[in-house]
Order: sequence, then C-alpha cells, then structure tokens
Amino acid sequence: MKLTQLMKLSNNGLNTLKIALISSCLIAAIPTQVKAASINILNHSFEGPEAPLSRFGEFAIGGGNINHWIASSTTGVFNPSKSDANTTFDAYYNEPVPDGVQVAWSNGGNIFQQLSATLQSNTEYTLGVYVGQRNRSGFVGYNIELLAGNTVIASNNSITPAPGTFSLVNVHYTSSNNDRLIGQSLGIRLSSFGIQTNFDNVTLEATAVPEPLTILGAVTAIGFGTMFKRKVAKDKHKK
Repeated sequence: MKLTQLMKLSNNGLNTLKIALISSCLIAAIPTQVKAASINILNHSFEGPEAPLSRFGEFAIGGGNINHWIASSTTGVFNPSKSDANTTFDAYYNEPVPDGVQVAWSNGGNIFQQLSATLQSNTEYTLGVYVGQRNRSGFVGYNIELLAGNTVIASNNSITPAPGTFSLVNVHYTSSNNDRLIGQSLGIRLSSFGIQTNFDNVTLEATAVPEPLTILGAVTAIGFGTMFKRKVAKDKHKK
C-alpha cells in the first residue's frame, strides 16, 4: 500500500473519531421529556370553611370568608348540592361541582392568593380554573389573572359556561431567561363583573422550557449523528 493511501486512511480515522466524540458530547445536551410540576395552592377547591345554612335557605357564607384567600366582602363559599336539597328552587347546577362539594362565589368581588412559589426563568405556567354559571342567575363576566408580584402577567375571560355548568378556563404564561419579574411571588386573582359567578378547582402547573442553545445542541447532535453513520458506512464500503 502506498504512503499516500496510508495517510488518507489515517486521516479518515482521525476525522471519524472527532465526529464520534463531538456527537457523543452533543447528544448529552439533548433535552429529556420534562413533566409539569404542580404548584401548591391552599384551599384550591374552596372546601373551607364549611358553608353553614344561611337565612336564604342556602348553604353559603359571605363577607369574604374563604380560608387562605384574601377576598372582598361580596364573595364567599357555597355548597350547591346541599342547597338544592334544602330549597324548592330548580337545581343550581345540572352537574356535580368539579372538585369537592363547595365552590367560591363572587358578586362583583375579588378573590386573591399569593403563593409561596416565585416566577422562574424559562418556564411555562398553566393556570386552570373552573368557572360556573348558575341556572337562573344570568352571567355578566369574570376575569382570571396570574400575577408576578403586583404585575398581571396573563389573564383570560374568553370562555362563557352554559347555564347550570362549569367550564375550564386556562391562563398561559412562558417566562424567558431575562424576564424582569423573575423571583417575584406568583399570585392568583379571580374576579367577577356582577352577581353569582362561581369558581372551583384552581390549579397551577409549571414546566421547564429548554433554552435555545440546548435545542440547537440537540439539532446539531442529530446532524452529526447522521453524518457519522454515513461516514462509517462509507469507510466500510471502501474496505
């Protein structure tokens, strides 16, 4: 075998080794599947306090009396099914409440909770709240807001539940690497524009979002991996 052929084979081997090393390093940067983490919300389905029998025949309490929430005087908690059994009216709802037995009600007031969790960088947040429209009460609107500190970072009021039902309303926000509100306490605010809006089963999930460089590394690794496979197949064919 000629010297030039030996040198060419040697160089090919070195190049193949380099590609293999680079590919192995970049493949390590490929992001794995990330699961959403639930953020703790106290009294998330408004089961406390237990609603007593009111003078109107309902099992409800007002005056902003909602455990772990800061609420206006025109809000409280309500047990629809227990109230149905104690009154002569038609059912307040045509279906069970989404979680537990009680819901929050608002007659134009606000219901707010500041969470122990803070806004993190490169994270997608999904706030979910069930909004209910009672039978016979009409519906004038509401707002669901996600806050970081005193700043509203996302809101939604676009879904109107049918009378006697609840609908899930989601609020989405994705923070960046240089979000100016990173480290601020997250907060949830529920409000209505008029009477008899109900809320239930408040949840908040956080999912880490891969940084652009990590994604680039994954794409590059796939490219190098493909090239490496072709190189090996080509060398084998030459031999």
